[in-house]
Amino acid sequence: MSIHSIRTKGETMDRVEDRLKDHEYDGIKEYDNPTPGWWNLLFIASFVFSVLYFVHYQLGHGTSVVDEYSADLEEATAVAAARALASASKEVTEETLATLAAAPDQVEKGKAKFLVVCAACHGQRGEGLVGPNLTDGHWVHGDGSLMSIRKVVREGVIAKGMAAWESQMPPEELLQVVAYVGTLRGTNVPGKPPEGEKAGPQGSSQDGNLR
Repeated sequence: MSIHSIRTKGETMDRVEDRLKDHEYDGIKEYDNPTPGWWNLLFIASFVFSVLYFVHYQLGHGTSVVDEYSADLEEATAVAAARALASASKEVTEETLATLAAAPDQVEKGKAKFLVVCAACHGQRGEGLVGPNLTDGHWVHGDGSLMSIRKVVREGVIAKGMAAWESQMPPEELLQVVAYVGTLRGTNVPGKPPEGEKAGPQGSSQDGNLR
């Protein structure tokens, strides 16, 4: 072994001895080995960021991830509803109406129109007055599906005094009213006793036939 190797080994042992702390537990000694400076800076930066993040999003006016998701979902729903309205000019389907019924802005417009032209007979919340209760799951005409509701709104029930709204209401407004009435299904607002037949879970009558 060379003198240089012996000297290097000796210096290394001296540095090791210098780094050992002066306490011992069960024969175990501890190095005085502080964390690197970059690690401390990263820890401090992370802590500061977390405090600022909490203040901004929890105590301030920052938009949370949930809020951003809700906004994106609302925007996507509105786009889907606009497409549904556009496609409805060619063909109206149960899926088209379901898309409108899932769009809050379309439902609100339908509710506003409902309160103007339908509430006098069906009540402010669809609970039924002269006309039947629209919330109890029973249907006098149709099977409770959105398409059957649309048919009744379009063609009316002249024998019962309900006008045919197709000739009195723009197509877009009529679809919005149908979408709103669709959201009333199964809400069971106290009001007029049930009439007609009870619809199944998907808006079909329990015997599977239109009423």
